[in-house]
Amino acid sequence: MENITTIPVNGMPIFTRSTGNTNKAIIFIHGGLQRSDIWNPQLKDELLQEAFRLVALDLPGHGRSGRSATPEQDYSIAGMARQLADYINGSTWENYLLVGISSGTNIISEALPRLAIPPKGLFFAGAAIVNRDIPWTAALLASPFEQVLTATPSDAALTAYSKRLVYRPTDQFIAGCKQYYYDTDPVFRTTFGRYMRADGAGTADHIDGLQHSQLPLCLVMGQHENVVRINYLDGLSFKRKWKNTIFKVPAAGHLVNYDQPQVFNHLLWQFADEVLK
Repeated sequence: MENITTIPVNGMPIFTRSTGNTNKAIIFIHGGLQRSDIWNPQLKDELLQEAFRLVALDLPGHGRSGRSATPEQDYSIAGMARQLADYINGSTWENYLLVGISSGTNIISEALPRLAIPPKGLFFAGAAIVNRDIPWTAALLASPFEQVLTATPSDAALTAYSKRLVYRPTDQFIAGCKQYYYDTDPVFRTTFGRYMRADGAGTADHIDGLQHSQLPLCLVMGQHENVVRINYLDGLSFKRKWKNTIFKVPAAGHLVNYDQPQVFNHLLWQFADEVLK
């Protein structure tokens, strides 16, 4: 059974979904212009439900969560990371890991120093983590994000953006992706657009922190990635990179958890079973 609740964080309601009922939690963080529904193939997985408590939230300004009264402060990687850290710090989770996709990986990376109890591990898919030497412009491929990070993009731009996210986009997926987009705060789109154009994450050291972290880190990419440069992390060493590899999943694009849920869920189960004791 799925539990749905809204948790106030700094005065902003954060919509939360959860399944499973153990003290081992997996917390899923979506990327920009998405919402917690992107994790449905994981939340509904029976093996994951049996072993773990699965928690997915809508980030501020997304889905069914609240809208910010101070968007310049809240609608950046640092702002959403602060809200995420306060959300986790206000919970009772002690034995948990964090799963992020797309810019959700940046938000998690930024939130880590703020967490009172650190996660037991990190599971990153389609990661766009950066540092001063590898800014977003080096990590991302050319894409139609520029056209959709506005208040009212054209339908053609939204369709092109949606198609870039998965390996074989269906009409149903494109329609759902557009709905996720329209469920975001229009002010988020314009504010985050300015943030990205100014390379707002360019001064962050997400890569550096993760390279020296004691946290186990699993990295997963789709072989048909159309948003992030698939090999941009290949030459970097990470102290606790799980299995000492970056898993590159066939027949999968940016949202590898959607394209290949069985492969993704199997990797996640193995990783979580190892790090959540």
